[in-house]
Amino acid sequence: MMSRSGAKQWNRLFPSSLRGLGTNLSFSAVSQRRGIGCIASGATGTNGGVAELSEADTESRLYSWPDNKKPRVCILGGGFGGLYTALRLESLVWPDDKKPQVLLVDQSEHFVFKPMLYELLSGEVDAWEIAPRFSDLLGNTSVLFFQDMVKCVRPSDHLGLNGPSKYSCGGTVHLESGLLIEYDWLVLALGAEAKLDVVPGAAEYALPFSTLEDARKVDFWLKTLERRNFGQASLIHVAVVGCGYSGVELAATISERLQDRGVVHAINVETTICPTAPPGNREAALKVSFKF
Repeated sequence: MMSRSGAKQWNRLFPSSLRGLGTNLSFSAVSQRRGIGCIASGATGTNGGVAELSEADTESRLYSWPDNKKPRVCILGGGFGGLYTALRLESLVWPDDKKPQVLLVDQSEHFVFKPMLYELLSGEVDAWEIAPRFSDLLGNTSVLFFQDMVKCVRPSDHLGLNGPSKYSCGGTVHLESGLLIEYDWLVLALGAEAKLDVVPGAAEYALPFSTLEDARKVDFWLKTLERRNFGQASLIHVAVVGCGYSGVELAATISERLQDRGVVHAINVETTICPTAPPGNREAALKVSFKF
Protein backbone atom coordinates (compact mmCIF):
# COMPACT_ATOMS: atom_id res chain seq x y z
CA MET A 1 0.00 0.00 0.00
CA MET A 2 1.06 3.62 -0.51
CA SER A 3 2.65 5.26 2.53
CA ARG A 4 0.48 7.63 4.56
CA SER A 5 2.60 10.68 3.67
CA GLY A 6 2.46 9.74 0.00
CA ALA A 7 -1.32 9.41 0.10
CA LYS A 8 -1.59 12.91 1.58
CA GLN A 9 0.52 14.31 -1.25
CA TRP A 10 -1.70 12.59 -3.80
CA ASN A 11 -4.80 14.03 -2.11
CA ARG A 12 -3.35 17.52 -2.32
CA LEU A 13 -2.64 17.09 -6.02
CA PHE A 14 -6.06 15.62 -6.85
CA PRO A 15 -8.78 17.35 -4.79
CA SER A 16 -12.10 15.68 -4.04
CA SER A 17 -13.84 17.52 -6.88
CA LEU A 18 -11.65 15.63 -9.35
CA ARG A 19 -11.82 12.30 -7.54
CA GLY A 20 -15.60 12.54 -7.72
CA LEU A 21 -15.36 12.05 -11.47
CA GLY A 22 -14.56 8.41 -10.91
CA THR A 23 -10.95 8.80 -11.95
CA ASN A 24 -8.96 5.90 -10.56
CA LEU A 25 -6.69 7.61 -8.05
CA SER A 26 -6.42 4.75 -5.57
CA PHE A 27 -3.86 3.00 -7.78
CA SER A 28 -4.81 -0.57 -7.12
CA ALA A 29 -2.75 -3.15 -9.00
CA VAL A 30 -3.53 -3.24 -12.73
CA SER A 31 -2.86 -5.77 -15.42
CA GLN A 32 0.47 -5.51 -17.20
CA ARG A 33 -0.61 -4.37 -20.66
CA ARG A 34 2.09 -4.04 -23.27
CA GLY A 35 2.74 -0.47 -24.34
CA ILE A 36 1.98 0.58 -27.91
CA GLY A 37 3.26 3.48 -29.95
CA CYS A 38 0.12 5.60 -29.73
CA ILE A 39 -2.74 4.86 -27.38
CA ALA A 40 -6.00 6.61 -26.61
CA SER A 41 -7.69 6.46 -23.23
CA GLY A 42 -11.20 7.46 -22.27
CA ALA A 43 -12.00 8.16 -25.87
CA THR A 44 -15.76 7.67 -25.49
CA GLY A 45 -17.58 9.32 -22.62
CA THR A 46 -16.50 7.81 -19.29
CA ASN A 47 -16.05 4.26 -20.51
CA GLY A 48 -12.27 4.51 -20.49
CA GLY A 49 -10.12 1.73 -21.86
CA VAL A 50 -7.16 1.66 -24.21
CA ALA A 51 -7.55 1.67 -27.97
CA GLU A 52 -5.01 1.65 -30.76
CA LEU A 53 -5.35 4.43 -33.29
CA SER A 54 -7.28 3.38 -36.35
CA GLU A 55 -5.53 2.64 -39.62
CA ALA A 56 -7.43 5.51 -41.21
CA ASP A 57 -5.94 7.98 -38.70
CA THR A 58 -2.43 6.81 -39.54
CA GLU A 59 -2.92 6.93 -43.29
CA SER A 60 -4.58 10.35 -43.36
CA ARG A 61 -1.96 11.74 -40.95
CA LEU A 62 -4.60 14.17 -39.69
CA TYR A 63 -6.19 13.22 -36.38
CA SER A 64 -9.98 13.32 -36.41
CA TRP A 65 -11.45 14.77 -33.20
CA PRO A 66 -14.66 13.10 -31.94
CA ASP A 67 -16.69 16.32 -32.28
CA ASN A 68 -15.94 19.01 -34.88
CA LYS A 69 -18.06 21.64 -33.11
CA LYS A 70 -16.57 21.60 -29.61
CA PRO A 71 -13.33 23.42 -28.70
CA ARG A 72 -10.17 21.33 -29.09
CA VAL A 73 -7.51 21.59 -26.38
CA CYS A 74 -4.17 19.86 -26.94
CA ILE A 75 -1.89 19.51 -23.89
CA LEU A 76 1.74 18.65 -24.54
CA GLY A 77 3.40 17.06 -21.52
CA GLY A 78 1.90 14.83 -18.85
CA GLY A 79 3.71 16.02 -15.75
CA PHE A 80 2.02 17.85 -12.89
CA GLY A 81 1.10 20.86 -15.03
CA GLY A 82 -0.25 18.92 -17.99
CA LEU A 83 -2.15 16.25 -16.07
CA TYR A 84 -3.65 18.69 -13.57
CA THR A 85 -4.76 21.01 -16.39
CA ALA A 86 -6.49 18.12 -18.14
CA LEU A 87 -8.26 16.99 -14.97
CA ARG A 88 -9.22 20.55 -14.07
CA LEU A 89 -10.79 21.15 -17.47
CA GLU A 90 -12.65 17.87 -17.04
CA SER A 91 -14.00 18.84 -13.61
CA LEU A 92 -15.37 22.28 -14.55
CA VAL A 93 -19.05 22.71 -15.37
CA TRP A 94 -19.54 23.58 -19.05
CA PRO A 95 -22.57 24.17 -21.27
CA ASP A 96 -23.14 21.03 -23.33
CA ASP A 97 -21.84 22.58 -26.52
CA LYS A 98 -18.89 24.36 -24.88
CA LYS A 99 -17.13 21.58 -22.95
CA PRO A 100 -13.72 21.27 -24.61
CA GLN A 101 -12.29 18.09 -26.00
CA VAL A 102 -8.97 17.53 -24.25
CA LEU A 103 -6.08 15.56 -25.72
CA LEU A 104 -3.00 14.89 -23.56
CA VAL A 105 0.26 13.89 -25.27
CA ASP A 106 3.27 12.49 -23.43
CA GLN A 107 6.24 10.40 -24.50
CA SER A 108 5.81 8.07 -21.53
CA GLU A 109 3.08 5.56 -20.77
CA HIS A 110 3.28 6.49 -17.08
CA PHE A 111 2.70 9.60 -15.01
CA VAL A 112 5.50 9.95 -12.44
CA PHE A 113 4.84 11.44 -9.01
CA LYS A 114 8.38 12.81 -8.65
CA PRO A 115 8.25 13.87 -4.96
CA MET A 116 8.07 10.16 -4.08
CA LEU A 117 10.42 8.81 -6.75
CA TYR A 118 13.29 8.35 -4.30
CA GLU A 119 11.15 5.98 -2.21
CA LEU A 120 11.59 3.35 -4.91
CA LEU A 121 15.17 3.00 -3.69
CA SER A 122 14.10 2.28 -0.11
CA GLY A 123 11.44 -0.27 -1.04
CA GLU A 124 8.72 1.79 0.68
CA VAL A 125 6.58 1.85 -2.46
CA ASP A 126 6.15 -0.15 -5.64
CA ALA A 127 6.49 1.40 -9.08
CA TRP A 128 2.75 1.29 -9.80
CA GLU A 129 2.07 3.39 -6.69
CA ILE A 130 4.04 6.41 -7.88
CA ALA A 131 4.00 5.81 -11.63
CA PRO A 132 0.47 4.78 -12.67
CA ARG A 133 -0.42 4.55 -16.33
CA PHE A 134 -2.13 7.55 -17.88
CA SER A 135 -4.71 5.13 -19.26
CA ASP A 136 -5.68 4.18 -15.68
CA LEU A 137 -5.64 7.75 -14.38
CA LEU A 138 -7.85 9.00 -17.21
CA GLY A 139 -9.89 5.85 -17.78
CA ASN A 140 -13.12 7.27 -16.31
CA THR A 141 -12.83 10.68 -17.93
CA SER A 142 -13.37 12.02 -21.42
CA VAL A 143 -9.72 13.11 -21.66
CA LEU A 144 -7.86 11.50 -24.57
CA PHE A 145 -4.28 10.32 -24.19
CA PHE A 146 -1.66 9.71 -26.87
CA GLN A 147 1.73 8.22 -26.08
CA ASP A 148 3.95 9.94 -28.60
CA MET A 149 6.73 12.50 -28.99
CA VAL A 150 6.30 16.02 -30.33
CA LYS A 151 8.21 16.77 -33.52
CA CYS A 152 7.17 20.38 -34.01
CA VAL A 153 4.37 22.88 -33.38
CA ARG A 154 3.05 25.16 -36.11
CA PRO A 155 0.78 27.96 -34.78
CA SER A 156 -1.61 29.53 -37.28
CA ASP A 157 -0.76 32.98 -38.62
CA HIS A 158 -3.75 34.78 -37.08
CA LEU A 159 -1.96 38.13 -37.22
CA GLY A 160 -1.56 37.88 -40.97
CA LEU A 161 2.19 38.35 -40.84
CA ASN A 162 2.60 36.24 -43.95
CA GLY A 163 -0.24 37.81 -45.90
CA PRO A 164 -4.04 37.56 -45.63
CA SER A 165 -5.26 34.07 -44.84
CA LYS A 166 -8.07 32.30 -43.04
CA TYR A 167 -7.51 29.59 -40.45
CA SER A 168 -10.00 27.17 -38.92
CA CYS A 169 -7.77 26.23 -35.98
CA GLY A 170 -5.19 27.67 -33.61
CA GLY A 171 -2.41 25.60 -35.10
CA THR A 172 -1.10 22.10 -35.69
CA VAL A 173 1.03 19.73 -33.63
CA HIS A 174 3.21 17.28 -35.56
CA LEU A 175 3.97 14.04 -33.71
CA GLU A 176 6.86 11.65 -34.33
CA SER A 177 4.39 8.93 -35.35
CA GLY A 178 3.31 11.07 -38.30
CA LEU A 179 0.00 12.26 -36.86
CA LEU A 180 -1.05 15.88 -37.27
CA ILE A 181 -3.31 17.28 -34.56
CA GLU A 182 -5.23 20.49 -35.14
CA TYR A 183 -6.04 22.46 -32.00
CA ASP A 184 -7.93 25.56 -30.91
CA TRP A 185 -5.98 25.93 -27.67
CA LEU A 186 -2.49 24.61 -26.93
CA VAL A 187 -0.98 24.00 -23.47
CA LEU A 188 2.80 23.61 -23.36
CA ALA A 189 3.79 21.65 -20.24
CA LEU A 190 6.80 19.74 -21.54
CA GLY A 191 8.86 20.15 -18.37
CA ALA A 192 12.65 19.77 -18.34
CA GLU A 193 15.25 17.07 -18.59
CA ALA A 194 18.79 16.70 -17.24
CA LYS A 195 21.52 18.19 -19.45
CA LEU A 196 24.37 15.78 -18.83
CA ASP A 197 26.52 17.26 -21.58
CA VAL A 198 27.07 20.52 -19.67
CA VAL A 199 29.62 19.03 -17.23
CA PRO A 200 32.49 17.06 -18.81
CA GLY A 201 32.24 13.38 -17.93
CA ALA A 202 28.67 13.53 -16.63
CA ALA A 203 27.17 11.83 -19.68
CA GLU A 204 29.59 8.90 -19.30
CA TYR A 205 29.64 8.49 -15.52
CA ALA A 206 26.56 10.16 -13.97
CA LEU A 207 22.96 9.02 -13.74
CA PRO A 208 20.06 11.51 -13.82
CA PHE A 209 17.22 11.03 -11.35
CA SER A 210 14.02 12.39 -12.84
CA THR A 211 12.04 9.57 -14.47
CA LEU A 212 10.87 6.09 -13.53
CA GLU A 213 13.55 4.61 -15.78
CA ASP A 214 16.18 6.78 -14.06
CA ALA A 215 15.13 5.43 -10.66
CA ARG A 216 15.30 1.86 -11.92
CA LYS A 217 18.82 2.41 -13.25
CA VAL A 218 20.01 3.89 -9.95
CA ASP A 219 18.44 0.97 -8.08
CA PHE A 220 20.13 -1.50 -10.46
CA TRP A 221 23.57 -0.01 -9.90
CA LEU A 222 23.09 0.17 -6.13
CA LYS A 223 22.19 -3.52 -6.10
CA THR A 224 25.23 -4.26 -8.27
CA LEU A 225 27.51 -2.44 -5.83
CA GLU A 226 25.85 -4.09 -2.84
CA ARG A 227 26.41 -7.56 -4.30
CA ARG A 228 29.99 -6.77 -5.30
CA ASN A 229 30.89 -5.45 -1.86
CA PHE A 230 29.00 -8.10 0.13
CA GLY A 231 31.30 -9.37 2.87
CA GLN A 232 34.03 -6.93 1.85
CA ALA A 233 35.66 -4.31 4.08
CA SER A 234 35.55 -1.60 1.42
CA LEU A 235 32.79 1.01 1.52
CA ILE A 236 30.42 2.00 -1.28
CA HIS A 237 30.81 5.68 -2.18
CA VAL A 238 27.89 7.50 -3.80
CA ALA A 239 27.93 11.16 -4.87
CA VAL A 240 24.66 13.10 -5.21
CA VAL A 241 25.05 16.38 -7.10
CA GLY A 242 22.47 19.01 -6.23
CA CYS A 243 21.18 19.69 -2.72
CA GLY A 244 17.71 21.02 -3.23
CA TYR A 245 14.79 19.14 -1.73
CA SER A 246 15.03 16.26 -4.22
CA GLY A 247 18.79 15.89 -3.87
CA VAL A 248 18.65 15.85 -0.08
CA GLU A 249 15.82 13.31 -0.03
CA LEU A 250 17.75 11.12 -2.47
CA ALA A 251 20.99 11.38 -0.50
CA ALA A 252 19.20 10.59 2.78
CA THR A 253 17.38 7.59 1.27
CA ILE A 254 20.57 6.08 -0.18
CA SER A 255 22.38 6.71 3.12
CA GLU A 256 19.64 4.90 5.06
CA ARG A 257 19.76 2.05 2.57
CA LEU A 258 23.54 1.57 2.73
CA GLN A 259 23.85 2.13 6.48
CA ASP A 260 27.44 1.34 7.54
CA ARG A 261 28.21 -0.26 4.17
CA GLY A 262 28.67 3.03 2.36
CA VAL A 263 29.10 6.79 2.41
CA VAL A 264 26.97 9.32 0.53
CA HIS A 265 28.60 12.59 -0.54
CA ALA A 266 26.20 15.48 -1.24
CA ILE A 267 27.64 18.13 -3.55
CA ASN A 268 26.09 21.55 -4.07
CA VAL A 269 27.09 24.84 -5.70
CA GLU A 270 25.71 26.72 -2.67
CA THR A 271 27.43 26.78 0.72
CA THR A 272 24.50 24.98 2.36
CA ILE A 273 21.75 22.53 1.47
CA CYS A 274 18.17 23.47 0.60
CA PRO A 275 19.03 27.21 0.38
CA THR A 276 15.40 28.22 -0.14
CA ALA A 277 14.04 26.11 2.74
CA PRO A 278 13.04 27.51 6.14
CA PRO A 279 15.94 27.37 8.65
CA GLY A 280 14.25 24.66 10.71
CA ASN A 281 13.89 22.35 7.71
CA ARG A 282 17.49 22.97 6.69
CA GLU A 283 18.81 22.18 10.17
CA ALA A 284 16.79 18.95 10.28
CA ALA A 285 18.13 17.93 6.88
CA LEU A 286 21.73 18.57 8.00
CA LYS A 287 21.30 15.96 10.74
CA VAL A 288 20.84 13.22 8.15
CA SER A 289 23.83 10.91 7.87
CA PHE A 290 25.45 11.99 4.60
CA LYS A 291 28.58 14.07 3.97
CA PHE A 292 28.07 17.59 2.59
